[in-house]
Amino acid sequence: MIEGDEVTRRVLWSLPTGLYVLGTVGQPGQGPWNLMTINLVTQVATEPRVVGFSVESGSVTEALLDQGQVAALSLLARADRAVVRRFVKPVVDVVIDDHGTPQELSGHRVQVVASGAPVLSVAAAWLDLAVVGCTRLASHTLYLGEVLGASASEAFVDGPASARAFDVLRMEDTKMSYGG
Repeated sequence: MIEGDEVTRRVLWSLPTGLYVLGTVGQPGQGPWNLMTINLVTQVATEPRVVGFSVESGSVTEALLDQGQVAALSLLARADRAVVRRFVKPVVDVVIDDHGTPQELSGHRVQVVASGAPVLSVAAAWLDLAVVGCTRLASHTLYLGEVLGASASEAFVDGPASARAFDVLRMEDTKMSYGG
């Protein structure tokens, strides 16, 4: 067996992860709004349903999560992998309608879910989350989000189980790597 820092990074990079877009809002109904590419996400409890997700310390997303205490997780189809690249940097271009609701973030159509957080209109499925806890680590903050609601396309729900698992975007579908 081979050991060392390089091996540790390779092992950590090989852990299966999805690739998602996390929507946040500082003040629900008022903004500001952001979307961020994220891969460190997993379900951590079933009663209540809670998702754990980790964001970089000092990021725009961390500040919005701390302020608004809500998030929405967009799950994308593998065919939409180019979308995630746009959200590796904070959103600067926001199109808002006459009611003050965001319609586009960085050129991508969005909808606002019940919590006030944005989801991508192209999402195959999404989760609406209320922050119920967090732990600050050196490089990241781990948030716990209770699932408030969810929605999915008919193709996502009705597709064969084996195909459905492969239709959702995963880290290995891109040349991106994160972690280690």
